Amino acid sequence: MRSIILQGDVYACLEEIDEPIAVAITSPPYWRQRDYGFVGQIGQERTPEEYIGRLVAVYDKLREKLREDGIFFLNVGDKYLGQYGKSHLLQIPYRLGYHMVKTGWRLEDIIIWHKPNHLPSSVKDRFGNTYEPVLVFAKDKDNIYQKGLKNVVRIPLQQTPWKHTAVFPEKLVEEMLNRVKLEDEDVVLDPFAGTGTVAVVTQRMNGGLFPKRISSIMIEKGDEFVKIIRERAHIEQTKKVDDKVYVWRPSVEQMLPKGGSNEILEDKHGEVFISQTSAEFLSALRGITSDRFKHFHREDALYFFGVKNWSLEDLYYIAQIFQEGYVLRNMLVVTENGNWFPVFLFARDSTIVAYKFYLDRIRTRPKTEEHRDWFKEDYIGMRVSDISGKKNKEGWVIKVLENYDNGFPKLIVVQWDGYASLEIALNPESDESLLEGLVFKCPKCQAKLGELFDPAGENLCPKCGLQLWDQFDRIPLIEEPVITQVTSKLKGGDYMVGEVLKIEQLKRKKSTTSKFAELDRVNWGASPGARKTMLGDYFSKMRLYRIDQPTVAQYLTILRRHKKLSVQDVIDKLPSEYKHTVGHWFRKDFGGSIPIPEDVTLLKQILDVHNNLFEILEKSALKFQTVMASGKGRNPGDFIECQDEQELIAYLRKLYVPPLRYIQDRS
Repeated sequence: MRSIILQGDVYACLEEIDEPIAVAITSPPYWRQRDYGFVGQIGQERTPEEYIGRLVAVYDKLREKLREDGIFFLNVGDKYLGQYGKSHLLQIPYRLGYHMVKTGWRLEDIIIWHKPNHLPSSVKDRFGNTYEPVLVFAKDKDNIYQKGLKNVVRIPLQQTPWKHTAVFPEKLVEEMLNRVKLEDEDVVLDPFAGTGTVAVVTQRMNGGLFPKRISSIMIEKGDEFVKIIRERAHIEQTKKVDDKVYVWRPSVEQMLPKGGSNEILEDKHGEVFISQTSAEFLSALRGITSDRFKHFHREDALYFFGVKNWSLEDLYYIAQIFQEGYVLRNMLVVTENGNWFPVFLFARDSTIVAYKFYLDRIRTRPKTEEHRDWFKEDYIGMRVSDISGKKNKEGWVIKVLENYDNGFPKLIVVQWDGYASLEIALNPESDESLLEGLVFKCPKCQAKLGELFDPAGENLCPKCGLQLWDQFDRIPLIEEPVITQVTSKLKGGDYMVGEVLKIEQLKRKKSTTSKFAELDRVNWGASPGARKTMLGDYFSKMRLYRIDQPTVAQYLTILRRHKKLSVQDVIDKLPSEYKHTVGHWFRKDFGGSIPIPEDVTLLKQILDVHNNLFEILEKSALKFQTVMASGKGRNPGDFIECQDEQELIAYLRKLYVPPLRYIQDRS
């Protein structure tokens, strides 16, 4: 037969097919990922259960059209359930697969497609997503799928000229077709054709040294995509199909089956448990539901449970831990001799405390370091975005007063539409370490503290045993990095770096220090440089240090109690617009927030305290924003290359062991 495009609703188009299908390959719209702009589209259902139930109905119809020995490759992405606190990984691909098997499909394999050129991830409390599964289904055990092949493939994402489309790479389609035995006159189907990648690859098989006469059926509803398929795959025949009503029901999920339980009780901070069999894994999973397990572990504990000889049921039932008060954060894929097994990262579904996830301990350094000659860069006119206050504002660099040894600007004059400020810029070669460079010490013995305030445990000095963070004289001492001690206040002056003043006010400061003398040579009427406006590099003004919100909340609580003030007393002393804000400053759960620098100035007056933590909260700096990699390295992602089991366990433990234990383990 000749290749054809069936344009219409997928279920109605499947009913139109008379030719037996040898292979179906598709990637349906992911749940709540994109809106394709037409009524009744799949992917915009209210719940994941509706999405799964609808696809099960569609794929049951597809199974009717598949040859008895035919194969169906299904690539579908996962989704996180957004909620207050931490989001839960829904396990949509495996829940869909579970329900498809229940209706008569046979699962032959799950291929992991790792994307070596995946987009970098900014998430800091889990692994970034770097792979997608391809589920392989059959109607019968005697089929054309080639058994025994490795089920991990590394295929880069493919650039395309089409915007707002989800295109899986041609090489991924080639990989799937190479795993089946196709003969002349076979038909390949894509029920969610998109831009027609399956048709393009199928057509390519009709040429070359050993050509085969393979035709394709592309099902697509969108006019724009149908046009792209015609142009890409040179398919001339198109048939429009009217919509039909079909019956589908939301999936009904199953709870974890009853049976024996194994409570893993090794470390109150977290657990790593790698089981050999599905029975062992499900037993350990039942163990996490017990009161004993929950009472043994801290509220912020982190768990890694894996299974080497896994089943589809394991990948399905892990999603049900949400009903038991846990959130699934990652399904890690660990490779082993060309195959893989899952390790699930999960934590308590707590809105009281955030779990510990020390990402910096496992970041991977970029293979090639970017080296820029900062002496040769032109910074005048570079955009500055202020995100440190209540309202974002834009400015630009008009003068560099001082540089670091490597040539990067250290002290900068920024103009803000009639206002100006002197700003300290963080050196991009060391900014990450500076942002987290505060050192906390015991007020009694001066010992360095490995943790800040711990809302889920004891706060004791590891050296002298002093109870910390419970009253005013037990607030830890804080040391800043040398660079900010030197530049936070200009010597001999009363000007705080980062303070925004009217230009005339700032110019009058020139008598206080030689640094301000250079302001006479500033061209205050200059506008942002066009070249710098167009380029991606810019500065952002932000809080100088990263401090955990619970630490700030406990600090403010101690100061408030020391002054014998209630939260309402603090609210009454502030302007009326703070009425709904102040309460969040004293909360140590996910609803808490940190006062911005201008709020800190007001709090200092109310609480009548002028120590270095308040000063630290007031400080801001300019961070150079560019496409260059972070100096700390990147999130390693949820795909872990083959490791010895003990090495894997040690690697995962790094993510939750307390700092002092981590230092001891390394020494």
